[in-house]
Amino acid sequence: MAYLHKNISVPEPPVKLASSRPRHFAKFLKWVILIFLLVQSLAIIPYIQHPEKWQVKSGIFNLFFSAVAFALLWTANHFLSRGLERYYPWLQHPIRRLWISAVATLVVSFTIIMGINLVLLPLRGLSFNALGTNQWISMVFGPVIITFFISLFMHSRSFLLGWRQTAIDAERLQKENIASQYESLKTQVNPHFLFNSLNALTSLVTTDPDLAVKFIKQLSEVYRYVLDSQNKEVVPLADELNFVQSYIFLQQIRYGESLQITTDLAELYQYQIAPLSVQMLLENAIKHNMILEDQPLHLKIAVTPDEYLAVENNFQIKNFHPDSIGMGLKNIEARYRYLTARPVLIEQTSAYFRVKLPLLYFTS
Repeated sequence: MAYLHKNISVPEPPVKLASSRPRHFAKFLKWVILIFLLVQSLAIIPYIQHPEKWQVKSGIFNLFFSAVAFALLWTANHFLSRGLERYYPWLQHPIRRLWISAVATLVVSFTIIMGINLVLLPLRGLSFNALGTNQWISMVFGPVIITFFISLFMHSRSFLLGWRQTAIDAERLQKENIASQYESLKTQVNPHFLFNSLNALTSLVTTDPDLAVKFIKQLSEVYRYVLDSQNKEVVPLADELNFVQSYIFLQQIRYGESLQITTDLAELYQYQIAPLSVQMLLENAIKHNMILEDQPLHLKIAVTPDEYLAVENNFQIKNFHPDSIGMGLKNIEARYRYLTARPVLIEQTSAYFRVKLPLLYFTS
């Protein structure tokens, strides 16, 4: 079930795994190495200040201790960050996430470092009587404080990257909406559509004046809806389908019995949909398939049990495709990636072509 909120959280854009994974892993590895070297440099500062205290055994032990502690702390805080992002996203709960991250990081880091020190205490030549001494406190709280500030830096970086990605996605959505508006207006106002509509109207004026009046009303409804909806991210599905009925009426006047359209729709008042998306699918079907008296084009619009709106046509593709700007399905898919995690489904066989749009809910 897809839900749409007033403040929509933008999902991460789809990535090409083959090209992006090595790049992301390289960035991740760079940060791991950089922070590990920073931690090690802090560990050897006392030996630089007092070289007479350097002992090979002690140095190797400290190096091993730092490596184990670093690996465990990095892994634990990594999964902690992912878990918190799932339940308390930075962009939706920044203050709450900050406090929870700080407390959770301290607790997790203290637990891990305390556990490592307890296990390795005998190897340091210390007994459990050393617990609570200044030496013990420095061995535990020093790494905890260092880990806390490193984790705070990484959490802050995660927030800034998420905020930046949100801004990028918002800008991309704006461009896609502009392109969609252009595509929809071009589809409706292009000379071919207008010429065909006026040609049909001319014929109706002399043969059926009453139908001509209805034709004019439906044509005005089409243009009014296109202009009214072009600045909206979603519209009620009922409004979209009312517009589609006007569009279908105009097309059936032109094609007559060569264009057969059926609908299987229930009560749809609770649903939302991207504006002009259904019309765009109908336009694509009419544009790219043969529509002949002995080969009628059958179109079906239906709501599926899994809460999709399906637009299906029998597959009788033309050998020649009219020119287009190539938006079509790609544009619809891009818009729905912003609105919901549920994908647009495209099914094609030798007999039919079907596109399923996820139905959305609007919640305040």
